[in-house]
Amino acid sequence: MENQSIPSGVSPETATQVSSLKGLIEVFHQPAAWFERLRNDPKVLVPYLALFVIYLISAWVMKDVMTETIMNSPQVQEQLQSGEIPAGAEQYLWISGVASMLFLFMMAPLVGAALAMFWGNIVFAGKASFKSLLSVMLYGELIFAFGSLVVLPLILAKDSLTVGFNLGVLVVDRGLQDALYITLSKIDLFIIWEIVVIGVGLSVINRIPRNKGLLLSVLSMGLLTIIGIAAAAIGSMLR
Repeated sequence: MENQSIPSGVSPETATQVSSLKGLIEVFHQPAAWFERLRNDPKVLVPYLALFVIYLISAWVMKDVMTETIMNSPQVQEQLQSGEIPAGAEQYLWISGVASMLFLFMMAPLVGAALAMFWGNIVFAGKASFKSLLSVMLYGELIFAFGSLVVLPLILAKDSLTVGFNLGVLVVDRGLQDALYITLSKIDLFIIWEIVVIGVGLSVINRIPRNKGLLLSVLSMGLLTIIGIAAAAIGSMLR
């Protein structure tokens, strides 16, 4: 672990927590320096909690828009007409939607870290620990989470979940569950930024050149995206 001076009266545990919190900001403007410190002292709890809070705030702020989108979806409308879903179930459906969203967003770094370990060990002969890779994925996802906050004013102004900084807006009329829409929505300003930051982290953690770190990030995040698109397509066919 990197030796750092700790002010008198401050416990090592407190110093570690402060460092983790500073990393929430530093990953945006000094990712290489931050990941260098993470290499031998990976942080997981603080970024996980930060992501959970950010996503929960986003879901709460756009509660009305989310609820309206869920209630107007063809699947829910069909279930309402058939009586499978009772009238007045908006609150339950919103909570269910938020729970599913949080689960997927919180699982994504775990899957991404597993893919990074797979590609890193096989293709690049890396020896990074899973915890180190997970830490990189978590701090990298903060970029995407930040994007979810940035887009909130647009969502509220347009009263729609289909606005954003991605190419999905070009085919929004196809619906949120459409495979083409999901695919194009991944070509997003903040996702690209996230991939670059994760690439920087993977290059530092694995001690490989920056371009190989970016390739490893693209391979890992790309496969994660393909898995998500495939799952959405299968779910759409089963409806």
